[in-house]
Amino acid sequence: MINEENEDVKWCFLGFESPAEGRPVQNWISQFKADHLDEHLYAIKDQLAEMQVMPLKDWGEPLFDELEGEGGISEIRIIPPIYSDGWEFHYRIYGVFDLESVSYIFLHATNKKVRNDKHGKAIAKRRLSELQKGTAVPHELDLD
Repeated sequence: MINEENEDVKWCFLGFESPAEGRPVQNWISQFKADHLDEHLYAIKDQLAEMQVMPLKDWGEPLFDELEGEGGISEIRIIPPIYSDGWEFHYRIYGVFDLESVSYIFLHATNKKVRNDKHGKAIAKRRLSELQKGTAVPHELDLD
């Protein structure tokens, strides 16, 4: 286990991959570029770049929520919301820590439209279960 006080940690962000679903979070990220939503992608990348070099003790509200009682998953909140073409986007990335390899595995990503995203959390919990069973694996994310 890592020392949460370590200032020199550089977090590795990984994505969920399974034979049935492929790389759903990678596809979510890639869709921003395909849809010419560069400002959305840049906001997400900028926040993740900041969090990547933050000690774990600094991962807190409003950027991060441990989601107590949700089976081990947590969420990264892209803050502030992104405003584009008259719409407001509240992006959330549900994931789980692998503290031994100093990584955070993205299980599910979405534009959160409800206060308690039970559906999104259920997807993340199911994918976590698949990782734990060995029927899915983490993969290196391409954020470019």
